[in-house]
Amino acid sequence: MKKLIFITSLLFLIIFIVFIGGYRFTALSAAKSHSFLSKNAELMEQYETDSSVISLFRNNEEQTYQTVLSEKSGMFFRGSVSTNIPYSSDKVQTVGGISATTENDAVTLLSVISYDEDVAYIEAGVEPNLERKAISKGERISFLFPFNEQLDLLNPTAFNKEGKKNYYYGYPKNTNVFRIEDYKWHKIDENE
Repeated sequence: MKKLIFITSLLFLIIFIVFIGGYRFTALSAAKSHSFLSKNAELMEQYETDSSVISLFRNNEEQTYQTVLSEKSGMFFRGSVSTNIPYSSDKVQTVGGISATTENDAVTLLSVISYDEDVAYIEAGVEPNLERKAISKGERISFLFPFNEQLDLLNPTAFNKEGKKNYYYGYPKNTNVFRIEDYKWHKIDENE
């Protein structure tokens, strides 16, 4: 009987230590326990990779989108990486993005909403993993790649129905001053 009490106590102690370390039984609970995720964040969508799950959240109070990568470790998950993207009033907006390499996986996610009715599709990726996705006004689309790449190096570009480039994602062209608030979708000038 003493042996059973000792083993049970030891098991609870181990589980307690695991939970303090941020490990959870599900990817969603691991993401929600991530220290940088806001308490009022609402889950928008989840994306599964080989050994990770990416959770995309929205927080209307703080006006930010948050993305959390939860890595699988044995029978547990741990929220290891997160990003924040503030709301914007731009016609094309990135609402989720993360690029990471974990012990077992590499992944890049880019999630975009367009409020420009002239945008018909968006292309992103690097050869041979270049993807094109149709998009309508007010719709959100996501690109998930099996490699780690900085988001602007995916060359995300929004096109109209005729195939003309309308927007690109990244920093403004022809500048050597880089501010985080300038890392966004930029309208392409008619003369470019």
